[in-house]
Amino acid sequence: MKTRDKILEVALELFNQHGTAAVSTNHIANTAKISPGNLYYHFRNKDDIIRGLFDLMDMASREGFGAIAGSTLALGPEVFEETFRFICQFNRRFSFFKRELPILVMCDSQLKERFRMVHQETLGLIRSLVDVAVDAGVLISLSDRDRHLLAEMCWMLTLFWPNYLEVSGEGDSDEGLERGTEMIRLLLRGVQNKPK
Repeated sequence: MKTRDKILEVALELFNQHGTAAVSTNHIANTAKISPGNLYYHFRNKDDIIRGLFDLMDMASREGFGAIAGSTLALGPEVFEETFRFICQFNRRFSFFKRELPILVMCDSQLKERFRMVHQETLGLIRSLVDVAVDAGVLISLSDRDRHLLAEMCWMLTLFWPNYLEVSGEGDSDEGLERGTEMIRLLLRGVQNKPK
């Protein structure tokens, strides 16, 4: 494994366990069994490591979403549920980022801009799922504004569900994941066309 990849892997594990504030670049270098100078050869500082992890997260997200978007032949709520499950399982791998999202993006203007672009792309993907489902008659006819609001509700629930589980004391569990999927199902039930 390349040193840069090892640094990111070690940092991800430490950030997930302890949070970014409690982990220094020296902790990362020590755990990776490299010198601090070697770490600084690859990353200027901890913010740069976090940005590297965001790039890794973005790449993995695109691969996963690509597979989901390519399988939208089944236009029912299953696509939304599959998207929700994918994002929640994905969030487990990068739990520190989802847990600290507001602070991380507010403290780093570069990361904030990069997250804003990914946020808009993801919201756009969910909106396209809504559009396809409405146009196919799976969901009821919705105005442009209501389509956008439905996409935002699905994305907001998906994006912040892990945080809700964390602050409620439930933590990351399969039961919590399934309950979130049930919420997506319930949300969509209100806008589904009834079979004739």
